[in-house]
Amino acid sequence: MQNYKMRKVVQTCFFILLLLGIQKAFAQDLKTNINDKSEADSIRKRIDGKDSIVYTAKFIRFTKLALSKDSIVLLPLDTSTTNIQNYSPLLQPQHPTINNGNMGLAARPLLYEPSKRIGFDVGFHSLDYYALTPEDIIYYQARAPYTNLYLISAGQKEQLFKAIHSQNIKKNWNIGVNFNRGDSRGFYSRQRGDNLNVAVFSWYQSPGKRYNMWASAIFNTMRAYENGSTLDPDLFEPGYNKISRDAEEIRLRTARNLYRKNTVFLKQTYYVGRIDTSANVNSAVLPTNKVTYTFAYDNDSYDFAKNENDVTGVMPEGFASPTFTNDSTHVQHVKNEFIYSFFLRPKNSTVIKNELKVDAGIRHDYYQHKFLGIKEDGSNYEQSQFAYQNITVLGAAGYRFTSNIDLNLDVQQILQGENAGDYLYEAKTRILLSKSVGRVELGAYAQNQSPAALFNYYHGNHYRWDFQNFKNTKIANLSFNFINDKYGFTAGAKYFLTSNYLYFAADDTYGVNAIMPLQESSDISLIRLDLSKKWKFGRFVLENYIAYQKTDKNAILRTPEFYTYNSFYLDQTFFKVLKANVGFDVRYNSEYANYSYSPATAQFYVGSDRVFKSTPIVDVFIKANLKRANLFLKYDYINQGLFSPGYYTVNRYPMQDALLKFGVSWNFYD
Repeated sequence: MQNYKMRKVVQTCFFILLLLGIQKAFAQDLKTNINDKSEADSIRKRIDGKDSIVYTAKFIRFTKLALSKDSIVLLPLDTSTTNIQNYSPLLQPQHPTINNGNMGLAARPLLYEPSKRIGFDVGFHSLDYYALTPEDIIYYQARAPYTNLYLISAGQKEQLFKAIHSQNIKKNWNIGVNFNRGDSRGFYSRQRGDNLNVAVFSWYQSPGKRYNMWASAIFNTMRAYENGSTLDPDLFEPGYNKISRDAEEIRLRTARNLYRKNTVFLKQTYYVGRIDTSANVNSAVLPTNKVTYTFAYDNDSYDFAKNENDVTGVMPEGFASPTFTNDSTHVQHVKNEFIYSFFLRPKNSTVIKNELKVDAGIRHDYYQHKFLGIKEDGSNYEQSQFAYQNITVLGAAGYRFTSNIDLNLDVQQILQGENAGDYLYEAKTRILLSKSVGRVELGAYAQNQSPAALFNYYHGNHYRWDFQNFKNTKIANLSFNFINDKYGFTAGAKYFLTSNYLYFAADDTYGVNAIMPLQESSDISLIRLDLSKKWKFGRFVLENYIAYQKTDKNAILRTPEFYTYNSFYLDQTFFKVLKANVGFDVRYNSEYANYSYSPATAQFYVGSDRVFKSTPIVDVFIKANLKRANLFLKYDYINQGLFSPGYYTVNRYPMQDALLKFGVSWNFYD
């Protein structure tokens, strides 16, 4: 009855807000400055289809490192409301996760998405979703100062604030700062994720556009409070005597994981010889010879601490102390990378075709890897240190037959060092059949990956294993995608053959709820099919995404066979400038045996074979664009209580209850 009343209140609030939004549309003069219409349409088409309204600042453009690999691609500012209601990195429609119930806590992909890294890897990745990296930094050309403020609020349960400020100190030199603060306290005791990201960045381009420098300094602090899960495993079972969520007993009251990831990054490029200009909407500068130098220094730490008796046996009893734990892993990394690129293309051609591109480079990585175990009196029960270095050769070749067909090859091979023999070979081709028919993308890669350091060696208060001598993991992949932008249709297939798969599993060597790293000796096959389609029925829009996966080792590689995300909404434009959507999203995955979680190592592992009931999760929303601001109001999990009292994605860790959220993103510029 209470849930029914709440739903009625929410429905009433949405109706009132919709009326207010319409009233404001009549009352305000919502003028917009769109530059060249073909430019706006072209950029927007890549992101949100042809029918979106685009607000841009005339003198502000941006790029990212991924858009500067060959030539520098500049994009205009865009205030589209696309996917704004799915702000959490854990709830991206096509990249869902399993997690411990809250933004800011440990998470891993729900679908099979293997990492393409080679070389040294420390092995701690459960909080990577909240870290800011050099690849995430957006660099601006802002002849007018630009500021973006972004706020998400769900009361004390979840809050997120982001701020970006950027301005040119000279015509060709931009500086800026990022500030991100997330604090999610959840419904249960100590279900809190606390994240802080700060970055300062700069982009300098010489007057002749031959020299470019991108620089950033990034500071990440990610604090995940660990409650060890709720004590009662039957919170959502029939007959459960429900009490207040924050009164539910939990297993740990002082434990937490604290990750710090700090980076200083510098990338410089210099164009040698003739420079061409493309005929596309951005008039991109196209070099014929390019020299690239990249330097990066990372200083990362991964700490787990607690000070209590673990009476429920979340972890094995400590080697050094049964109550006090302070385990710390530190990694310092210095990277120097040099790449020479040359491009062969016809002179004075309005269309880029018969273009050959070749990259040749070398990278040197140096790592210092430390373990510290600290007793309550400040002395050490563990202190060990290792140093590694790798020399990697880099190569790439690409050929553009016409503007419709291209072929690209990438090679990374570690020739010398701790991880000698690691490699990643990748090939991709894109064939545009026609604008109406669509394009085909084919891909393949072969990977030989050293085990993460955490698998081979770990000395903590609760777990210890030494030099396991695991073999390299090998992955062979084939992929096919068919994309039709005109009809909003995408279909794809991926096949993975994984050898020597590494994972964590329950092991009673050290006692109850202990884990150990293991390696599967036989090959694991997995096929994945993806399908997405956008439908329009007058003013109504239906977006569907479906993923199907099948593996022959589901007991080890735990993943659902079926996942779907669907969004249905009314797309209404008022006075040709005010765009509003009112609708709902539905997420669902088929039932499977979930992973369990170990707080002391922040690792998900194969533990209980319990299969939790899986039900659709429905969110309702209203979102609108009001000149330079995007707003949304969203009620998560509105169907709670209707055949679904609650749900899990990780064994014993309950997910959030129904929750009302508000968000706004506001751009400020002249």
